[in-house]
Amino acid sequence: MTDAELTSRLHTNLIAFKGLQAERGALRHLHLPGVDAFALPAYQDAHFQQVLFTQADALALAMPALRDFYRSLGLPRWRITLTPGQKDAKHVLAAHGYRFDFTIPAMGAWLKDLPDAEPGVPVESVEDMRDLVELNVSAYGAEWRDILSLWQRPPPRTVTTVVAKEAGRPMSCGLAVDVADTAGVYLVATHPEARGLGFATAVMRGLIARARARGCTATVLQSTAAGLRVYRHLGYRDLGEWEHWVPPAG
Repeated sequence: MTDAELTSRLHTNLIAFKGLQAERGALRHLHLPGVDAFALPAYQDAHFQQVLFTQADALALAMPALRDFYRSLGLPRWRITLTPGQKDAKHVLAAHGYRFDFTIPAMGAWLKDLPDAEPGVPVESVEDMRDLVELNVSAYGAEWRDILSLWQRPPPRTVTTVVAKEAGRPMSCGLAVDVADTAGVYLVATHPEARGLGFATAVMRGLIARARARGCTATVLQSTAAGLRVYRHLGYRDLGEWEHWVPPAG
């Protein structure tokens, strides 16, 4: 049970999460052997366009098709994500003029290693995604509203969503996507007025407890800088920084 295995599970889970978004029509998806590319044509920012791959050889073969895919959608820039250890892929990207742009911390845990702790504040599972949308908008900005509203579209959601409330007011939220026996955690957000009060921890404990109840054995996520302290406190392990590379301008 290694960090490399958790990293592989996070990579697979992230593709599944984005696939659920693509089912709802907002996200375009190009699937090639060993490579998955996702695009949001309404947004020019490379942050919203992501390529995930498994092997450097597959990435090298896919480079022309990736360029054509994004340019056909009017997108001049996108990001290709490298997990720790994908050194050969850096040579592929450098040969095509790509450059390193930023990193995102990856984290994971085996559920047997996490304490079975009560949330501390009331949390509830919900099917209506409006609170999740509003909390993420309040935390990360109005540009996320259109992107997240897709979770209110059919087909029915195959995710677990948890919300923590105080006096009936939503304070924090998050959702989990299961791939086999791994629960991937996404869209954790806390209202700015409620930060530092334990609501995010409560949501995470609620998601962990529900993942155990569903028979999951592992949990994985990507963290913001602000979330690292919470996840480490819960017992998540650092899996390294995932690098994001972007193509040359023009």
